[in-house]
Amino acid sequence: MSAITMTSATRCAGLLVPVYAIRHDNDFGIGDTLAVRRAIDFCAAHQIAVLQILPIHETIGDFSPYNPISSRALSPALLTLNEDEVPGISMSEIKRSAPDSWLARLREGKVKYNSVQPLKIQLLLGAYRNFTGIFPQVDPLRKNFEEFKVAQDEWLAPYTLFRLLVREYEGNANWMEWRPEHQSRGTAEAWFTRTKEREEFSELRDGYAYIQWVAWRQWRAVRQYAEEHNVMLMGEMCFGVAKTSVDSWTWPELFDLDWSMGTRPISYFDTNKDSERWGQNWGLPPYRWENHRTTGFSWLNARVQLERKFFHICRLDHLRGYFRAYMFPWNGGPLHAEFAQLTEEEVKKRTGGKLPRFVPGPDEDPITAQMNYLQGHEVISTIRKAAGDMYLFAEIMGNMPDYMQKTLEELQIPHLIFPQLERNPDRSLQPIESYRTLSLASYANHDHAPLASFYDHLIEEAKLHPDGTAKIDLHHLLAFVGWTQLPPDVFNDELLRALQQKLFQSPSQLAVLMVSDLFGIPLRFNLPGSYGNDTWSDRLEFAFDEYEKHPVYNRRVQASQLLIQETGRNL
Repeated sequence: MSAITMTSATRCAGLLVPVYAIRHDNDFGIGDTLAVRRAIDFCAAHQIAVLQILPIHETIGDFSPYNPISSRALSPALLTLNEDEVPGISMSEIKRSAPDSWLARLREGKVKYNSVQPLKIQLLLGAYRNFTGIFPQVDPLRKNFEEFKVAQDEWLAPYTLFRLLVREYEGNANWMEWRPEHQSRGTAEAWFTRTKEREEFSELRDGYAYIQWVAWRQWRAVRQYAEEHNVMLMGEMCFGVAKTSVDSWTWPELFDLDWSMGTRPISYFDTNKDSERWGQNWGLPPYRWENHRTTGFSWLNARVQLERKFFHICRLDHLRGYFRAYMFPWNGGPLHAEFAQLTEEEVKKRTGGKLPRFVPGPDEDPITAQMNYLQGHEVISTIRKAAGDMYLFAEIMGNMPDYMQKTLEELQIPHLIFPQLERNPDRSLQPIESYRTLSLASYANHDHAPLASFYDHLIEEAKLHPDGTAKIDLHHLLAFVGWTQLPPDVFNDELLRALQQKLFQSPSQLAVLMVSDLFGIPLRFNLPGSYGNDTWSDRLEFAFDEYEKHPVYNRRVQASQLLIQETGRNL
């Protein structure tokens, strides 16, 4: 067990970085479990107690970590491929399938998922064939693999069949477009028992189980490595799963497949414009909580308990959604962009009179607000109990209804605080001293512009529109950190340090810097409402050890470490 654990009395600092964005010399153009270890080394060296990452589950097509094809299968793309990490892998096969010249191209710029993910799966399936040939049934590793399959059969068996069918349909995970006998787990298993290729397909299913076993071993080892270095690993349980997921295919009764989840209309300076008309449409199927309840929330319990295997701390994505879901009668992606151009009457004609709505209902209605409270309290209580000793932080910030605040207090669950969202009626920022101790304070996460971009936007807009809100917000941001000089024309070291210091001075038990806000760079990871091959793919320019050698970034890292010490966040 780690020498440090998160409790309500803990006061420490954290670093947020997506796994895919981290670099090391031998990666495949995407961050992996070895890169996470290098990030743990970096955190340990600079007194950062928590390393926070995004969800690590498998995705296909849409590579958002918040749209997984399985609530429990781990991403093959994030695995380290070498002889130490993958039993049975052949380095000669790696060299043949992924020559140095190609890997050098893959490492340039953004993550190239459509090349990286198939390559890694191909190599891992080849490693499986070697593994079964090299290691006899009596070998401890082989026994461990067989025990893994038995212990995880509830989700692993449907997953391997689903993954086989995705391969048969050339990468199309939309099971609603498959042949009728493949559109449910039951009929697909019946098809599998009588297919002429059963022997070949059985081996392939076993290969997909092997990949998950390798993933399980690597992430368990990452957790142990973090404990050895007195760093707590913080993962995330995304709110939903893809409509084209093995979960909705195996347990369709747990989801409402006719609607899509998202958020009500939002408008920030850097939000996708399609979100302003109707809101964000994630394309995720809403939960049918009444059916979860009849099973004792067994699916949800198992999901939380799996996260507990790999992480000391877990961020609960979109906590508001457990109280009430904002639902669309159309899918996300390109279709949502199309609907964003329509009037309300045009939408009704397309949907048979249906419009986006809250379920159970809006907070403004006292009756439905009480229904929202009862649902959320029950579901979140279930999650909290299943989490056991895994500490939870709830992704819920800004203004929230009284019943949500009540639930956080009743269940003693910390939530997120973003200073720039905690505003008074005059747009001034609420004093740092007012923050709830049970909280995680941060200026940005993957969905937000980093401080460098945010500040430069305020400066530019204040110059273009002297009477606009940007100039007011700029004034309040500088007042928040006690800045008495003229606003700098560009984001600089002094302002970065002042913002970091203020965050670390908060009473929040955990103060987290997104990696961009540690280095003071404009790197952003996601634009809400966006989709396509270029999303969720931006990477750090250097590996962490290179940042430590860089004259500018090393100076900023050292300054941040000193602030951690001065504010008592060093453990």
